Amino acid sequence: MEIIQIIGIAIISTILCLFIKKDRPEFANFIAITSGVIILLSVILKLNFIVEEINKLADRANIPSMYISLIIKLIGIAYIMEFAVSLCKDCGENNIASKLEFGGKIIIMSMSFPILLSIIDAIIGIIP
Repeated sequence: MEIIQIIGIAIISTILCLFIKKDRPEFANFIAITSGVIILLSVILKLNFIVEEINKLADRANIPSMYISLIIKLIGIAYIMEFAVSLCKDCGENNIASKLEFGGKIIIMSMSFPILLSIIDAIIGIIP
């Protein structure tokens, strides 16, 4: 999906939500969530190219693929968490959004710990 189509979906959904929200707020939320999911799915398909190019660069730089795949997963988790937090906020559930955001940060921190340990090991190996 091209950027103009994505923007069109967003604008049309926003206008529909504005008109429908006063009479049927639950239907407006459904439209907002559905359009958000459509936009998310359409851009996720574009990520394959980016992941392939990052893997090629990592191979040329002799970076272990374990680290690259972990970093890509961490970035993906961050984006998905941000999307989910935004959905919760759009539906007026700010308490759930804040807990989800905190949980996402903990998950990212715990998953990135092996990279931190390898950096510390490398630094210890350089210091005489």
